[in-house]
Amino acid sequence: MNSRERVMTALDLRVPDRVPTWEWFDEAITIGVADLLGLKGHDKVTTLRKGDETDQAIDLYCRVVEALDVDGTSNVYNTSLTAVNKDFGRDKYGRGYILSENGMPAIIEAAVSSLKELKSYDMVSRIEKSDFDGLRKVIDRLGHERAHCLNINGPFQEAWNVMGGMQNTMLGFIEAPDLVHGVLEEVTRFNQVLMSEAARLGVDFFMVDGDLCGNDYALMSVEYFRSFILPYKKQMVDHAHSLGLKIVKHSDGMVWSIMDDLIEAGFDGFHPVQPQCMDMKTTKAYLHGRLCVFGNVDCLDLLVFGEPDEVAKATRQCIQQGSPGGGHILCSSNSLHPGCKPENVIAMFKAAREFGCYSNMATEPLAAPPPPDCRPIRARHQSGQRRPRLSGTSTARCP
Repeated sequence: MNSRERVMTALDLRVPDRVPTWEWFDEAITIGVADLLGLKGHDKVTTLRKGDETDQAIDLYCRVVEALDVDGTSNVYNTSLTAVNKDFGRDKYGRGYILSENGMPAIIEAAVSSLKELKSYDMVSRIEKSDFDGLRKVIDRLGHERAHCLNINGPFQEAWNVMGGMQNTMLGFIEAPDLVHGVLEEVTRFNQVLMSEAARLGVDFFMVDGDLCGNDYALMSVEYFRSFILPYKKQMVDHAHSLGLKIVKHSDGMVWSIMDDLIEAGFDGFHPVQPQCMDMKTTKAYLHGRLCVFGNVDCLDLLVFGEPDEVAKATRQCIQQGSPGGGHILCSSNSLHPGCKPENVIAMFKAAREFGCYSNMATEPLAAPPPPDCRPIRARHQSGQRRPRLSGTSTARCP
């Protein structure tokens, strides 16, 4: 199989020749990995504060993908985020962001704050074909032997970008539901146009970003999720499938309280099974035959503080728990961010090739306990109660 066939077989919930790999690469870690691999030109690529990738950065990313033999690429579209000053920028959709040397720009200024402003707000008219130059260059450079993914903000995240922050959107559930629904309708229409253009260029699947959960519970009640968020996610899923493409949902956190909703919405995969709050063996046993599982080598602690031999061991365990029966794509537990050690990134992909052959693997998922019952946690959270304190734990406050 080639790389694309491997990824698409897993997304079809079938068994490929070996476990496919995919990943979100930050520019800084791309440069660090290229340096360790001895790829020329890495010293000419600088990290960016706005997210618009240079041709040199795209070329280096493609060479790292080839050197590590990553089966799928990760791509974004350009929003023309322009720096107003050293700490603040605004994109062509009228949204203001704090700029940071590390990580994603953080939304701070709304484009829409009222129904009157929403009436004249049109995101689709601002889309340009040049917004997809990065995706086009990656596909042209690597060809269709690899699977190509476009990352798209989900309706919740895109809505909070338009409304100036997650808190404004969530307050709007109660105080301005018509405004929130109007914004969600607009961003969903916008996303569908992005998806159609990416499909025309040859993308293979979509990754829908936007966290829905924390480590203990969902960020909102299940009722609000089903009323405000799920219908628009379903529209995105239906649109992807109408284009003949796959679509995967990303959310960090403990997602069990809404997992069945994601399955019923029709998503083809789930990313990334955060190990601090979800168990790969349990997740794979539950999702086998339902969703392709992405994940979950720990990027919070292991890839940052661990050593290559520890990463190799954890990668092998991840394959043993997530890969039997097919429907598994190996990656980190979120992304390869600037804190990850380049040598650990290399060790993860090397171990994936070493231990990922299906001819040496069990044919069915490992037996696992059922997912946890989230209702007591959700009830405690919504009533304002704290997590029960462990016996013998000090109650003293820090000075």
